[in-house]
Amino acid sequence: MKAICLSVVFGLLALPAFSKEKEEAASVPDVSVSDVRWGEVVNGVEFNKDSLKGKIVVLEEWGVNCGPCIASLPEMAKLSKRYEKKGVVVIGLERQNSSKEDILAVIKKPRVKYAIMAGGSAPVNSNGIPHACVFGHDGKLIWHGHPADDGFEDAIKDAVKAMPKV
Repeated sequence: MKAICLSVVFGLLALPAFSKEKEEAASVPDVSVSDVRWGEVVNGVEFNKDSLKGKIVVLEEWGVNCGPCIASLPEMAKLSKRYEKKGVVVIGLERQNSSKEDILAVIKKPRVKYAIMAGGSAPVNSNGIPHACVFGHDGKLIWHGHPADDGFEDAIKDAVKAMPKV
């Protein structure tokens, strides 16, 4: 009897964890990379939204007047370089209506080589910037949140594993 009671108690304690997992999965809206509103590329990197088909797209919304955003740029640059041969495309959307000159000045030191756009927006609501979205090879959103969250790079790794073998 004692074992049954303990099983029930531990089972009840586990319910919030399962509920939270289900809640997190449900918090990813059914949107795709085709729903992104693109801005104007300001750093001379070629960009063609049609070339994103079949790629994993990592989109970061950020701003030149946002300390955490600027701190995230070197990590995003490393991530872009690390995953580019695995079908991952990183794109930055500057969301504070900054001038091209201000944007270029901020991305120079971290050596950002991926497309940076003035304007544009992700197809999901966020609680501010920086905000990142990960879209799988099928174009569907699989994760969104703060790029420093644990789940961010895990979502990218999972998307890379799910890429069809060519």
